Amino acid sequence: MRKDREELWRRYKLQGDAEAREQLILSYAPLVKHVVDRLNISPMPYMDHDDLTTHAIIGLIDAIEKCDLERCHQFEGYARARIRGAVIDGIREMDWVPRAARRAANQIESTRASLSATLGRAATAEEVAQALDVDVERVYEATAGVERGAMLSLDDPLAGGEGDTLTLLDAVCHPESPDPGAGIDALAQKQALAEAIETLNPDERLVVTLYYHEDLTLKEIGRVLDRTEARVCQIHKAALRKIRARLAANEVFLAA
Repeated sequence: MRKDREELWRRYKLQGDAEAREQLILSYAPLVKHVVDRLNISPMPYMDHDDLTTHAIIGLIDAIEKCDLERCHQFEGYARARIRGAVIDGIREMDWVPRAARRAANQIESTRASLSATLGRAATAEEVAQALDVDVERVYEATAGVERGAMLSLDDPLAGGEGDTLTLLDAVCHPESPDPGAGIDALAQKQALAEAIETLNPDERLVVTLYYHEDLTLKEIGRVLDRTEARVCQIHKAALRKIRARLAANEVFLAA
């Protein structure tokens, strides 16, 4: 096995053999699982075990590419350090919470766990603050800071009835999707406006219809009704006053 690896190293480093490179990655792949398991990292909301493994593999590949042929016999120790560093760097990149805030939160959670084990119950924020000799507000702020930095997956299932497969993505509103509430309000306003127009006399309704629906000018409406433009203007203004008075008391328009 060792001679086989040495041959692969020579082929890759001296000849740039891509197949030898792939064989080296597969040969040293067990190191990835070994390092990730040894790190004993607790599950995180923004990174699962598969993500950790991906970063570890990237570290292994980087180690293979950077290792000199003369040092290939010492590769496993070098690779472990590179893999571990890649995993830690990956965690830091994905973690939105500043390191200082994360350290403070970890200290608080460690103290809380220790107190809970001693007390036989969940420790309160006040007890944690007293144990750390800090204000209780500091405990709340540190915990809240980490919670604000937690990431959610849009594929996470939401609570629902039996057989439901609703995810967080299904509940997120698309920026271009219509607002159902706004649609209902618009329909109610349109209905109220139609009712207000129905209260006008025949001349006023005709002027409003020709002006706003048919896009005729006041002068053109005058010719249709055989009235002067000034008279049509008066009818138009009177119609608008009646409509405004009618809508002013309508709840739909008051809410808008």
